[in-house]
Amino acid sequence: MKILQTLTLCSVLLVHVNANAQSDTTTQSYTDSTKTREQHTLTAADTTIRYRINGAYLGSMWTDLKYTVSRPAHWNKKDFTRLGIVLGTAGGLLAVDYEVKQFFLRNHTNFWNSVTGQVEPFGNAYSPYLVGGMYVAGVISKNRQLEHTSLMTAKSLLISTLIYTFTKSVVRRGRPTYYDDNLVFNAPFSMDKYHTSFPSGHMLTVTSVATALAEAYGEDHPWVPWVAYSIAIMTGTTRLYQERHWSSDVWLGASLGYFVTKGVFKHHRQLERKKAMAALAATMP
Repeated sequence: MKILQTLTLCSVLLVHVNANAQSDTTTQSYTDSTKTREQHTLTAADTTIRYRINGAYLGSMWTDLKYTVSRPAHWNKKDFTRLGIVLGTAGGLLAVDYEVKQFFLRNHTNFWNSVTGQVEPFGNAYSPYLVGGMYVAGVISKNRQLEHTSLMTAKSLLISTLIYTFTKSVVRRGRPTYYDDNLVFNAPFSMDKYHTSFPSGHMLTVTSVATALAEAYGEDHPWVPWVAYSIAIMTGTTRLYQERHWSSDVWLGASLGYFVTKGVFKHHRQLERKKAMAALAATMP
């Protein structure tokens, strides 16, 4: 019931956000002042790519996956600086993982147990249901932007989850639930439940969705990133409180979800620019 209530509320809110933001016009405008040539005015149909569930969308998943995993080969100085910041922060958190665990252990209360129980599902149950609710709401309301955003979010979440799953299979780090030592590891591809801490899947999921919403709506609605990332931070905090992850796990899960999703949306904008340039070139005499 709580999932359905949350899904309904978020979907209605996103429909409202999109209500005044649609510009999917396909009308073509022509000028014939000299009666010797036609000049085509570019429209949204010429410059935007809006997905539906079809072969093109399914194919874009493979294209974006290849784009994502090949990005490090094309990184520039700015990208390596970002990597340094991520790894440096992870190293700092690694040094205090145990202290962070003890801090949350000392502050367990019935009130916070209740709060974390309400927030934690954003990292597994609520987020996928929200994406599905966005898609259904977009289709029913004929809101192409909402429908497209839901599919972009789903694609980003799928790609980040594939990378996360592979990483978690290789790096078998002990969970703080079972160990006080944050440097306990098992052999790669071992299948026990005790060594499934790295990285945080909850944090990856909720950060992927938060980043997608921020990318889609943040420019027109500045409050969206604040709300989305606040929920993501609260979700990550619950994983620390519940001793399910070390702080460095949460940070790297968030970083993976954030940068993969940013990359998927960046690639989409590149494809839209190519489409616009091709349409512009076709109008030239």
